[in-house]
Amino acid sequence: MPKLEITKDLALSMTASLPIGLCLAAHSGEIVYANSKAEDIFGFNKEELAGHFVEDLVPKPSRHAHSALRENYVAKPISTAMSGGRLLSGIKKDGTEVFLQIGLTPLNHKYILVTFIESTNEIIKPSNSNDPLSGLPNRKLFDEYVKKLRTLAIRNQKNISTAFIDIDNFKPINDQYGHHIGDMVICEVADMLRSCLRQSDIIARVGGDEFILCLYDVNESTHLQQILAQLIQLISSLTNVAGCPISISASVDAIMTYRPENIEICEMISMADKLMYEIKKENKGTVIVKEIAA
Repeated sequence: MPKLEITKDLALSMTASLPIGLCLAAHSGEIVYANSKAEDIFGFNKEELAGHFVEDLVPKPSRHAHSALRENYVAKPISTAMSGGRLLSGIKKDGTEVFLQIGLTPLNHKYILVTFIESTNEIIKPSNSNDPLSGLPNRKLFDEYVKKLRTLAIRNQKNISTAFIDIDNFKPINDQYGHHIGDMVICEVADMLRSCLRQSDIIARVGGDEFILCLYDVNESTHLQQILAQLIQLISSLTNVAGCPISISASVDAIMTYRPENIEICEMISMADKLMYEIKKENKGTVIVKEIAA
């Protein structure tokens, strides 16, 4: 096979017709090159985009947070989907908003390759079964999963638990810094929970600052208590988001049964919901596990 020499002109012609927006940016965020699709997405021509900063392509309230994310990325460069592959807001030349998936790829010690994929692009195909902010399953998908997990628990004679996680002190973050920082907090917490739970566990975002879990075959209630207490510690360790100091914790409750054939998951969720109300009223920042008798 003949060896192909990749020249600058060939590389530019290859990127020009890609179905995704592509910008070459310096570590400072300044754009030095943009392809045709990036022009289409944002409504600028190549000459207009060159010299702009990547932050100029996001809404003003999000620019500081976006800049902090980029600086964090430059410090630890890896190929990644920005914000865990979730859709982010971009801003067109005419001021209209567009939802994008933004990817970052380090090229060398000077430049970053930034890719933009529109939410309408067939490459993404957004799912209506996932929460658009956190990327976690929504309640509908969660319900489908836990039915299967309950069936498995009955068949294998294993215990099953449902748990609510409610972030404490979340509203002051929105009030002080704005909802764009609050959204970033939700995404950070979602990533924390996703990373530390087992593959057999199911997690969903079911409210503004509320998550729900279903855990399969945890040894005993004391072990479950330890697992959930560790989640609180993990969430409490989040003290800075996009340069904004924050102080959060979480209230957690769980309902556990060794006889899943005797109770529906929806009943366990209802019990956990009522238990959370009691915790938030008197024992914020704690874990309560209630074991259902056979």
